[in-house]
Amino acid sequence: MSDRDTEELRYRRFLNGDMESFEQLVIEYKDALIYFISRYVKDMAAAEDLAQDTFVEVLVHKERYNFKTSFKTYLFTIGRNKAVDYIRKYERVSLVEEYPDMASDEKLLEERIVKEEEKRELYEALGGLKWEYQRVLYLIDLEDLPYAQAAEIMDKSESQIKILIFRARKALRKELEKRSAKGAAKGR
Repeated sequence: MSDRDTEELRYRRFLNGDMESFEQLVIEYKDALIYFISRYVKDMAAAEDLAQDTFVEVLVHKERYNFKTSFKTYLFTIGRNKAVDYIRKYERVSLVEEYPDMASDEKLLEERIVKEEEKRELYEALGGLKWEYQRVLYLIDLEDLPYAQAAEIMDKSESQIKILIFRARKALRKELEKRSAKGAAKGR
């Protein structure tokens, strides 16, 4: 059974009153949705609230989902709309950084710090890109969405998404190289 079949089955059970199926969908997509929304609003607390609002909307208006797209696409579209509404309403930008938990084993701690540093560098490089590039890279490369789903979420055609992801990856590569060159120059 594919992921889409599983999510469709869960949603149909939810439509029939099985709240445990809805809870499974929340657990499955909560973290990804929060991160996705945080890329819009730049505020982790607001992203968590908006993700919760997204799930509440699904819960209250469960009959709106028509199974034409994957549930994830439907969910992320609602999340995007909530983020855009939030930005229009508050027009504020803040960034809440997350710090890694401290591990007791020094080697594990060192590995975690290196991974966090690499992740931070990647996110900083992403932040240096055009907003559209950031979104398409997140959807395609980090969330592994098919082009068709990313196109629907971003309200673009599939061919526009293919061009956009090509340009975004090229821009990200240049941004990472530029940052690497600056880091090497500082190290001299």
